[in-house]
Amino acid sequence: MPSGTDNLITDHDLYHSVRSALVRSPWAAAIALLCIGSSSCRDTFRVVGPNAAVAENRAAQLFTALAARYSLVERDPKYDAARMRLSKAALVPSKVFDDTVVWSAHPSAGARVLFIQGALTDGRYRLEARPTPAAPVRAGESRHSISLQRVAERVYRWDTSVDFAIGSITAADVDAAFGALIGAVEGRAERDVTADYRGAFPRTAAAFGRGFSIDSLHVTPGALGTAGVMLTIGFHPERMAPTHPAFASYLDKYLQPARYRLTLTDASNAVMFDVIGRDRALTLRYRVQRGRLVSLYGPPRPLSDTLQLHADLSAKVKMFRVGFHNLLTEFVITRTPHERAWTIVARREPDWDLPLATEHVIRSPLRQPFEGAGSLFQIGVRDSAGAQTLLGRRARLEVQESAIMRFIGSLGAHAMSELADRTEVEQDRFLREGFVALQADIRALSTRWAVTENATER
Repeated sequence: MPSGTDNLITDHDLYHSVRSALVRSPWAAAIALLCIGSSSCRDTFRVVGPNAAVAENRAAQLFTALAARYSLVERDPKYDAARMRLSKAALVPSKVFDDTVVWSAHPSAGARVLFIQGALTDGRYRLEARPTPAAPVRAGESRHSISLQRVAERVYRWDTSVDFAIGSITAADVDAAFGALIGAVEGRAERDVTADYRGAFPRTAAAFGRGFSIDSLHVTPGALGTAGVMLTIGFHPERMAPTHPAFASYLDKYLQPARYRLTLTDASNAVMFDVIGRDRALTLRYRVQRGRLVSLYGPPRPLSDTLQLHADLSAKVKMFRVGFHNLLTEFVITRTPHERAWTIVARREPDWDLPLATEHVIRSPLRQPFEGAGSLFQIGVRDSAGAQTLLGRRARLEVQESAIMRFIGSLGAHAMSELADRTEVEQDRFLREGFVALQADIRALSTRWAVTENATER
């Protein structure tokens, strides 16, 4: 979840310029609201430990770490200068390849590396460039690396990673919580679901409700014990503006005209999950059977570990509407005793939707990120005995410099430049308040969990 300009290249890909406003706060709020809006809410986090005390402690550590990440963020001068230069040169890497201000190390003539360490210090989250970063040892600490390799003339490859410590919650705990979240609506009336999340997570609903809310929730019982779910989460700038005016204006500028769709299918092309975004709203559709995600239509098919993700995206940056459609990627789910991860690999170029002004520009460099091993994005959780559990992200992107890449890069740099100063401060404050509220609600729920345990033991 920690992301944004501090991990710009980590989260970067070819279409960063048209999705930069869509992948941080709206999705963080959507995930939180999905958690509290898919009942039985109080049981979603109860499964992350063998008893109420352990479950509360693990969940509290997780949300404490996330709140810390957005606490009065500050950066040392080297990293502050480096991140701005990197954001402008993401698709034209030659601009920074030999820039001595940016890099921590030069492993070879054709490689550059920047290391960043993050930690909460005296109530502020401090991000510092380091010669070598240490492994995170406390919840909320992070380790970042951004590497740039010159592959050929005008061809460069970005490889980035972030490890963020989230306490003692395990990969299996996260998997169990996701399962509880997905299956929690089964056998319950919609009005009971709504009443449950408001009662179980009042602080969280209030905090994220300053900008986002669950606008509708429909649960439709189906054949063979299935239940179809349609959940719509809306962004409401008028609610956010009184307390976070700059952030509300920024989000509204990019979310209101944005259109996007993500559809997850299996090898037989059966739809497993569908997300549609438009008009400041995000709608999720899925179907469950006995607590498991199954295909959305027809006979219920279980979720496999190898899937396909179909994506369409259209957004407005400056005066231009840009985007793509028919992006088909591999979506692989990793499930091992100590790791759960989602890996997306893109090897097929989509159909691009670019301004008419670019029609005369050679577009062959747009294929570069999809050739060979393709572009990669991975997010996952891994744990190990006696150490912090890590929320990790990995990304790989190969770019070929050209006029069209400079144009797309300029749009991305423009969108990110607007997320600065007051806007970024308000964004961090909004997210921190939400995660602090989640932590408080979890602690309050732990008392109910303990009462339930005692009653069961009797």
